[in-house]
Amino acid sequence: MSDNKDKVINLFKKTPKEGDTARQRFFKGFQYVKITKDENGNYFKEEALREYAQKCFFIVTVMKHNGIGVGLYKYKVPYESLLNFFNQFRNNKSYGEIIDIERYVPEDLA
Repeated sequence: MSDNKDKVINLFKKTPKEGDTARQRFFKGFQYVKITKDENGNYFKEEALREYAQKCFFIVTVMKHNGIGVGLYKYKVPYESLLNFFNQFRNNKSYGEIIDIERYVPEDLA
């Protein structure tokens, strides 16, 4: 939903280098990219990543039908509740269609 695409990097666009085997990686039918270092070249620390995740929220936009047509509902979902939130739709306990998911990082996390 964000129009700011200045810093968007397509991680899945393979630019093969000479001698590189253009092997794509998949897990259960989903393409993925493995990242082991941060932007400064440091290896990730497991505990630091967990602490960071616990402080993040996700803004999940859901399209729902109402009396006039459709409306967009934005939910602020904490990290630890994200799978439970998705399961509400998967198990038909809530109606609507998930349209967008954005990560919300509080400003004091730098």
